Amino acid sequence: MAFGIDRLARSRKAKSGIRAFLGKAPDAKEIGERLPRLARRMFKSEVADASAKRITLALHPGAPPVRIAVLPDGDLEVKAVTSTVGPGYHADVLRRLAPILDELEYAWAVDEEEPRGAMARWLAEELAKGTRLIGMPERIFKIDAPVLTPMGPRDRAWVDAVIADPMRGADAFAWWDDGPGQRERSRALLAMWHEVPWREPVDDAERALIERVDADLSAARKAGLDVPWAEWAELLLYSGAEIDPEIRKRAGETEATIGYRRHPMEVELSGGWTIELGGAFVGRWEDDDARWWATDGDRVVEFSSLTAGDETDSAKLLAVAPEHHPVIERITDDTRCGRAEAYDDDGVHVVHGLMAAAPNVAIMTCKGSPDDEAWALATWRSLRCQ
Repeated sequence: MAFGIDRLARSRKAKSGIRAFLGKAPDAKEIGERLPRLARRMFKSEVADASAKRITLALHPGAPPVRIAVLPDGDLEVKAVTSTVGPGYHADVLRRLAPILDELEYAWAVDEEEPRGAMARWLAEELAKGTRLIGMPERIFKIDAPVLTPMGPRDRAWVDAVIADPMRGADAFAWWDDGPGQRERSRALLAMWHEVPWREPVDDAERALIERVDADLSAARKAGLDVPWAEWAELLLYSGAEIDPEIRKRAGETEATIGYRRHPMEVELSGGWTIELGGAFVGRWEDDDARWWATDGDRVVEFSSLTAGDETDSAKLLAVAPEHHPVIERITDDTRCGRAEAYDDDGVHVVHGLMAAAPNVAIMTCKGSPDDEAWALATWRSLRCQ
């Protein structure tokens, strides 16, 4: 479940009756023509999509898009998930939509409760129900904590305290208060928790991510807001940028703890397979989704899978593939049968592993240095078929 905006806006003019003679409410066709123009003028590059029936706005990288639908009767339906960022973002969305409603001469059909209290109560209710993942993205991180929030793991004492007093859950949200720098600070914090891999960047996209976080932290600092100094200095170190003396000094006073990608994550692959991989890895599918690979800049994992008809014997499936290199480990348990071979190829240490869970077979290759063999075997052992 998520908390957010789900509201109707209606014309201030009457749709029928005597009042309609003073000026009738516009129909869906008229609103569908005007709304895209207004959205592009007011939101510019934040307009992800615009048509006569729907406007999609990307207002924050830590939240799903805001959607404005033109209903058949000319009313506007506004939907947005805001709990991934916080009540400050919730209020900001409504504030930024206000000029559009004013220009259309629309108003909200029903007043809304103050977002901080409402979102805090929603959080407490979710915790009381036993919800573990609060506003988390698709990545599944392997962390031993009763609750994972957008702003990090929380222990049982925190859960109990928030259930007793919902306003104590404010630290679960990146954007709680209004004011200068809050938007930028929330963007930086959520990127550091969920996107930054906490290593040197491997491509232009990761370098651009560090630059965006640095710029947002600088804006938050200029506004006088508290920022995570140790993590900021760590990012600048990865990027090779010069570190401001004050950042370096303040960083030495705290320990860097922000970052879900410092932890292992569970990755869903094809054929029902999953593996456990370090959060610093970034991967993608290639060859029409037939092959998946991932890297952390030093090591590489390659994966593919196949299904062998109606075969029910995992050992027979494994035996179909002949051994080509020295076998360094075998696995046979109630659900899996596998083997791992190792060899060196042009200075690269390769661990090639097969895992069968009839009728499914996983093929995994891990590449690194000889010192990475233990990591490669652990990654291969983590293969599970759902």
